[in-house]
Amino acid sequence: MVIFPLYPLLVAVFSFFLPSAFSGFLVSFLSLTVALYYFYKLLRQTGSEETTIRAIILLLFFPSAMFFSLIYTESLFLALLVSFFYYAQKRRWLTAAVIGFLATLTRNVGIFLWPIYLIFLFKALTGDDLKKKIINLIKEKEFWYSLIIPAGLLLYCLYSFWIVGDFFAFVSGQKGWAQWRTFMWPGRTLSNFYHFIFFTPASQFDPFNFIRMVIIEGGSFLFLLASTIYWLIKKDWPYAFFCLFNTLLFSCMFPMLSVNRYTVVIFPIFIFLEKITRKINWLFYSLIVVFFIFFVFNVYLFSTGAWAG
Repeated sequence: MVIFPLYPLLVAVFSFFLPSAFSGFLVSFLSLTVALYYFYKLLRQTGSEETTIRAIILLLFFPSAMFFSLIYTESLFLALLVSFFYYAQKRRWLTAAVIGFLATLTRNVGIFLWPIYLIFLFKALTGDDLKKKIINLIKEKEFWYSLIIPAGLLLYCLYSFWIVGDFFAFVSGQKGWAQWRTFMWPGRTLSNFYHFIFFTPASQFDPFNFIRMVIIEGGSFLFLLASTIYWLIKKDWPYAFFCLFNTLLFSCMFPMLSVNRYTVVIFPIFIFLEKITRKINWLFYSLIVVFFIFFVFNVYLFSTGAWAG
């Protein structure tokens, strides 16, 4: 019950014709193809060919990009996220809502697309009177389309209750596995990271664990935080709030394990990185080199059976 159903269902469909493991890889590769196609189309709406390719390169060289080619939900979720933003920008509201529904059947954080949809819809309304725009928003049939998005999560909660008697089995089912991870206020999370970095006894210092926890996981969070601030300053509200919701989520968890794997699908990060390196080629290529080094490090950890995300 911990794993959301869409990815396993797709693997099961392909498994009627192909071996299960091959089906999993095929679903991931096909999803990555769709993700890159829509990422390209999304970026080409406002950027040049060169800037689009640079953002895609940053995405594919990110240290946790290896999960795109494995039997994980990263590729599928990225494909749904990017295509959702693409169709929302095109004002294809029903299509965006259905994609959002599928996203909530892939990961619980797909629910973040519900308020993002409403932000897109609110932006599309004309007029300056805030109260009137909110009233008009509720009157629009497209507003009611938005309820399709949380319906995916609701259906899975009902299914979980029907099967095991627990609406939130996808959360409670992880308690034994993630008992070492604690939810806390963001200030305490940052304080704990500070103590981990500077006050870990030398006898307990593990260089691999330090690189993974501080540089890869902490660095991924800093990229997410920086992109959130950037999009808020630019007042690009759909990107800003999508990043903000994820920033708030991860800032309440200690340790921040798996942040690098989850941030790889938060594609506004890579648009942000492309924009700040657009006129500084040495910084762009330096990022690629650093990403590749830690990409190899992640592959090494994964190949040895160690935790890599």
